[in-house]
Amino acid sequence: MSFTEVLGHSKPIEFLKRAIKKDMLAHSYLFWGNEGIGKKWVALQFAKTLNCLQGGPEQGDACDQCISCKKINDGLHPDVIVLEPENQTLKVDQVRQMQRDLAYRPYEGRRRVCILAASDRMAPNMSNVLLKTLEEPPLHTVIILLANNTRLLLPTILSRCQPIHFNPLPIPLVSKWLMKQRGLDEGEAHLLASLSEGSPGKAIEIQEEIRQIPREELLKEWVGLKTLPFEKMESWIESLPLHRENLLLIIEVAKTLLRDLVMVKTLKEGSKLIHSDLLKEMEMMVKAWSLSSLLNRIEALHQTMLAIRSNANMPLALEAMMLSWAEG
Repeated sequence: MSFTEVLGHSKPIEFLKRAIKKDMLAHSYLFWGNEGIGKKWVALQFAKTLNCLQGGPEQGDACDQCISCKKINDGLHPDVIVLEPENQTLKVDQVRQMQRDLAYRPYEGRRRVCILAASDRMAPNMSNVLLKTLEEPPLHTVIILLANNTRLLLPTILSRCQPIHFNPLPIPLVSKWLMKQRGLDEGEAHLLASLSEGSPGKAIEIQEEIRQIPREELLKEWVGLKTLPFEKMESWIESLPLHRENLLLIIEVAKTLLRDLVMVKTLKEGSKLIHSDLLKEMEMMVKAWSLSSLLNRIEALHQTMLAIRSNANMPLALEAMMLSWAEG
């Protein structure tokens, strides 16, 4: 794969290609944006282009055929270091080993490239260790930090990196990619692309989980019910998973179901729905709903997701949400 084969992200790629051709590279970059949208892929193509033996730096793209490109593709190039988190966190020892490796000139490439995945999930005190390398980067070295959330990085780290923002990919683009690369039918591809918010990596990650979520049951027995008896609230809360990420995914699905009910209520165009296979059921339900009530439910779901992501007590957050739903 080369830059030309990366899915989307034309602006970040053009920025990097210009820097390569003009030999105006920063010592440190920060690639930030939603998880799974392709930041790491672009970083690897960047590393390949810098070390390509077939005129990559002059052309601004890798040939993908020379021995250097093939080694990077296989994860075997001695001058391209990728640090992955251990148990969800980058450790101090990993960064110190990187610093020892960077003390030497490149073994066989033009530049040594170090990619730190999940740099916004650093172990305590690691930022100070990394800061020393960013302040005095070794010659012939490019460091790339990958992050989902820049707010979790210290200002001193941010100030020493060239930031490049990666936007979510368009839903139709991700949907077509899923159909072509994963062999999905149009309906499932569109559903996964929508729920992943334009992230191919997340779409693949949640594929099996989404298949196990009873969307029609969610719609008919929870999301789409006009009134929700207290007994029903309790049973639904007890039936929901206790694992935070699984619960958030179900709430996200519920949110998209409500979004589709709003679309049916206002536009009546099934082609714009995320859950287009449930159009007939939705058309029957929305007759009993006012637009303001549907929007209130969406807002309650949104606030509940924020609370759960902030480590709030999950049963209490769900109970508060259900009570607000009962009030209409």
